[in-house]
Amino acid sequence: MATRPHRIGVVLNANAGGFRRNPARVEALRSALGARGNFAATRSPDELADAARAFERDGVTVLAIAGGDGSASVTLSTFAQTLGEDALPPVALLRGGTMNTVANGLGLPRGRPPKMLAALLRRLDDGAPLTAHRHSTLRVGDRFGFLFGTGVVSGFLREYYAGGDPTPVHAASVLARGVASAVVGGPMIRRLAAPCRAAVRFDDGEAWPVRDYLTVAAGTVDQIGLGFRPFLRCAERDGAFHLLGIHATALGFALELPRVRLARPMRPGRAFEKVTSHATITFEGGSGHYMLDGELFETTAPLTLRAGPAVSIVR
Repeated sequence: MATRPHRIGVVLNANAGGFRRNPARVEALRSALGARGNFAATRSPDELADAARAFERDGVTVLAIAGGDGSASVTLSTFAQTLGEDALPPVALLRGGTMNTVANGLGLPRGRPPKMLAALLRRLDDGAPLTAHRHSTLRVGDRFGFLFGTGVVSGFLREYYAGGDPTPVHAASVLARGVASAVVGGPMIRRLAAPCRAAVRFDDGEAWPVRDYLTVAAGTVDQIGLGFRPFLRCAERDGAFHLLGIHATALGFALELPRVRLARPMRPGRAFEKVTSHATITFEGGSGHYMLDGELFETTAPLTLRAGPAVSIVR
């Protein structure tokens, strides 16, 4: 009995800077897909929901996302809300965004979205099986993703987005200037690492105390950007994430960065850690800032992190 050919559904974030500045990239991706599936260049959650319903109706078997971490998070969240979490097809991350940390953390190959899509189509045309790996996500409110962070994590991204080109070179420059500022106690590190005073409790009764945290951060991939790998235990248990409550000083954490870059645990006394499927962060003062997959948010209520649905990631 012949196997039904795969139908690819490509979602492109039309608001992404690279696609907005260079419409030819959109057409290159559309041309690479040809008649092999559905193509949706979306600009809003409503358009994403419409695409989800159209993909389901037309029998799409692989969801391919052109864009970075934020685009993937918004797309997966909207498709899950529209179709149901159990109805998500296997997902191919085609990169193409400002940040592609999740794809790096998953060990996916590098390349421009049209090239990535063409390679996937060639493999399917050659009869190669669709190889996908189930991977855990984490849920924050009604969105889910792979990386979360408060404090210096969101502070770093605010600085990164505020000026300069959104490139790895600019990100490395922000990091280098932040480390130098930490050494001298300068204004930049005070801006990046404004205290995140909070408490964290878990559904098993454990709790981390109210105190100033440099960051409370979590991941279901080990990387957080620029090759730094703090979430070493992210794959320890299905349906869970690795949570860190880093309470070292900014300078103390800067001194740990070489270890984090080499995927080694931080030395004792720098952080709390736990592999969990549920955590609630209560910010003293009632509000807090956080990052989810490169997107910045603010909350005025306690923030609950839960294990999200597992997603099949095409390798």
